[in-house]
Amino acid sequence: MHTFKTLFFLLLTSLLFIMSARSQQPVKSYTAAWKKAEDLVKKNLPKSALEEVKKIYVLAKKEKQEAQLIKALVYMTGLQQETREDNEILSIKEIETEIAASTNPAATAILNSLLADIYWNYYQQHRWELYNRTQTTGFKKTDIATWTTEDFHKKISALYLESVKNEALLKQTRLAPYDAIIVKGNVRHLRPTLFDLLAHRALDYFETDERDIRKPAYAFEIEQASAFDPAADFVNRRFLTRDSLSLQHKALQLYQSLLKFHLQDTKPDALIDADLKRIEFVKNKSVHPEKDQLYFNAINH
Repeated sequence: MHTFKTLFFLLLTSLLFIMSARSQQPVKSYTAAWKKAEDLVKKNLPKSALEEVKKIYVLAKKEKQEAQLIKALVYMTGLQQETREDNEILSIKEIETEIAASTNPAATAILNSLLADIYWNYYQQHRWELYNRTQTTGFKKTDIATWTTEDFHKKISALYLESVKNEALLKQTRLAPYDAIIVKGNVRHLRPTLFDLLAHRALDYFETDERDIRKPAYAFEIEQASAFDPAADFVNRRFLTRDSLSLQHKALQLYQSLLKFHLQDTKPDALIDADLKRIEFVKNKSVHPEKDQLYFNAINH
């Protein structure tokens, strides 16, 4: 079980990508209100901090400040970890309600990514219980306490993919206007758009070995040498599979989208960063007998 401070820190990392996109309202920061709430967090007074954050949430909803609303949701989830039972399950329901009500495509994308995070955190906390659970009939799909590992992977994958689905909009959403509400430390020139930020967050999940304990006989494996191809060629390769749940396959497809987006960039920083990450991922997962030489050639190129 995560402590309050540990889970709170994990959730705050989600704020690195939070911003409003194409909002019709002037961007507001609520600086004084956030300082009051954060001072209470530092004093380890989560209940008092929660009351202040709830005020920000209500105001942000009234003033249609999507970024501040999402930021408040993240804080509320963390602050309620030790003040209510089944916090993760309740938080999931609350964010699903926000997604259903959202009319801003960029905000919806962010919420889907955040929701995927919460499902993933829940899964990681309960993974050993899940590995011993078999697929049964008659259980409630709405009750995640009855889900199997496969149910979680289907849901988490779907949410991350949903978060990057609206590529055209996300690729046009620049981050500069939203500096005040982006956690400092991210390398801006390597993540220049909302699509970049959400895609890399999704890749953090798709590159894991979380599904490797249970996988079908026809599980997708990276066996093609073409997975190491130069970016301009790699983006056009086809990687076929019957394994619809394969995280590795989804990672390859997302890398193709990400690299294709940056192929014509005047400054190649984002392209090189994503491509190096792709090559490293392929090396780690490839079953090709000459993968070391293919990796060496790819890095040299």
